[in-house]
Parts: sequence; C-alpha cells; structure tokens
Amino acid sequence: MYNTVYREELSAAGISSKTVSDAQNCCLLRLCRGLYSVTRDCKVTGHRRIASFIDDRQWTEFHAGKTESELLDDFDYQSLLRTIRIRNYRWYRPDDVIAGTSAAVLHGIPLYDDKSTRISVKHPKSNSRSNELVRLRCTVPAEDQIQMGHLVVTSPVRTGLELIRKLGQREAYAALEWVLRQATIEQYPSFNPKFGYPKDFLIEARQRIEEEFHPAILRMTTGQATSMRMAEALSPMSESLAESYCSFNFNVLKLKGFTQQAVVTDSRGFISRVDFLHEATRTIIAVDGSGKYALVGSSLLRREGEQQNRLLGAGYKVIHLAFRDLLNISDFSAKIFSQAPGLKRFVGSRGR
Repeated sequence: MYNTVYREELSAAGISSKTVSDAQNCCLLRLCRGLYSVTRDCKVTGHRRIASFIDDRQWTEFHAGKTESELLDDFDYQSLLRTIRIRNYRWYRPDDVIAGTSAAVLHGIPLYDDKSTRISVKHPKSNSRSNELVRLRCTVPAEDQIQMGHLVVTSPVRTGLELIRKLGQREAYAALEWVLRQATIEQYPSFNPKFGYPKDFLIEARQRIEEEFHPAILRMTTGQATSMRMAEALSPMSESLAESYCSFNFNVLKLKGFTQQAVVTDSRGFISRVDFLHEATRTIIAVDGSGKYALVGSSLLRREGEQQNRLLGAGYKVIHLAFRDLLNISDFSAKIFSQAPGLKRFVGSRGR
C-alpha cells in the first residue's frame, strides 16, 4: 500500500542515486532513511522506472493536483505519513517497544499540534539517538505492551499515561478520554452515537477505568498520583478533541454540574443533543466553529440555527466555543463566565 519502496529495490531496478534525488522534487517522497513512496505517475523520461512501483492507484490519485503547501497543512495526511514511516522503519532493535507520540500515532490517538519528527522507542538496556529515532533505556512491563503486526507498542492506556509528562496534562487528558471511549465502545458491537448512548455506558466506562486504567497506573514508577487523579476525571462522552479540552478546562476550574451529550427537549419534543448542558443555570456549551459548516454545507447551518432558536425559546443560554477558545484557560473562563455569570456559583461545588 501507499506505493512504498526501499532504496535497494530502486537500485535493483537500475534507478541511480541521482535519479532518486531528482525525483524527490517530482514523484517520489522520502519517508525516512532508505524508504520512499511513489506519489505520482510521472511522465518524465528519467522517472518512468519509478512509476513501475505504483501498485496503489488511489494513493497517486489523491496526490494529483495537490500542492506541497496543501499537503503540509493536511493534518490527517501528515499523521498518515508518520504511521507509514513508523510501520516501515527497518532499524528497530530486538526488545524495542514503540512508545510516546509514535505509539499514539499507531493507535490513532488524536494529538493536537504534535511536532515530533523522530520515532520514540524504549529499550530495556540501550540509549541512542539519531535523526530519525530516539531510544530511551526503560523497561515497559509486559502487561503494558501489545503486538501490532511485527511491532511491539505500548498499550493505548500506557501510551496515554506516558503523554502526561511528554505533552502535558491537557493533551494527555484528551488522549486518555479517547482511549477510554474506544475501550467502552468495544463493549457495544452495534454502537452508533447518532442513535444515542446505552443507559449503562457510563457504568461500563467506570469498569474500564477500574480494570484497565488503575492497574496500568499502579505499574508506573512515577506520576501515579497525577495519573490516578486524571483517570478519575475521565469521561467516555467526549466525541472530539475539542470536547475533551473543554472537559479538561472544567476540571481545572473545578466547575461542576455539566452533563455531556445531553438531550434537550421542549413542548414540541426533541430539539438537540448538546455537547455540554448545565441544567442548574440553563447553560449550554456548544464546542464548534465555522470549519464544520464549511464541510457540511448551508443546510446543516440552517438546521442548527433553527435548533438554537428553539433552545433560546426554551430558556437556555447557548455559548459557542471555537477551538481556539479552549487553548488558554484564562480566555476560556473569561468567555464562559462573562456570558453565564451564574456558573461562578458552581466553581468548587460538590457533584458534577
């Protein structure tokens, strides 16, 4: 897949080093040392042999017409390139365990603004560093390792916990909520959030925390108290990175009383399922932004406008938060408390 090809294969096909170098500005993408991907069916005479390695036409069709700038700004594309690079890197050592952000990439854990370029691995006896890989001497308990094809990777829970020190609590909290959500969803084979959540969804998530998160935390040699505190605050209800950031901010502010994915009705019946509802103050937090409207079109924008009018008519205050509003706790608190001053009474209050 992805038209990956090793340097030795190019050499065996009679493609010179100069041609490989020239093609990197045209139809060949260097992923890491000795590994490339053919991105275009190139018609340049000197590059025709490279085109013979194309076996994934969808990959070349994806690149057709796209500029380098567009690809650099495509978050999903860049994450996919990292996944391909990590999976196909050839200089792992026996007993290497892929960890940190590299493990998060393989698990599909969403990370915001992660600029890591090296592959992160742990090894029980060796430290080393190169332009492409950082190896840290550290023993990962067998219970916290999983096999992914020919690679050994830290488990999703262990990966999320290790991100606390590597990326900070907010990023790790979002990662751990994603892991908890996936672990909970696995217990419901026919689950589809569009049709609502099972009644025991939160109970099942609590069981996952006790059976999977707590043991992993107790196997850690440092940071157990912080990890345990964060685990106790996790919810499986966040449907996006932005919602997890919002939930994390509530915890930092000790602002209680919000329910996630709450169904709101009026005399006409169902209005909407909202991201966060604070029933005591009749406040709704909608984590959104103009980006989603551009993706789904004006029909959804009109529908959500109608929903908002009904919510306002039912006595609710709706606070819309864009992603940038979630990144600074001072800006976040200033915005929600200025629009819903009544929320201040629930800072540090008991209950959730």
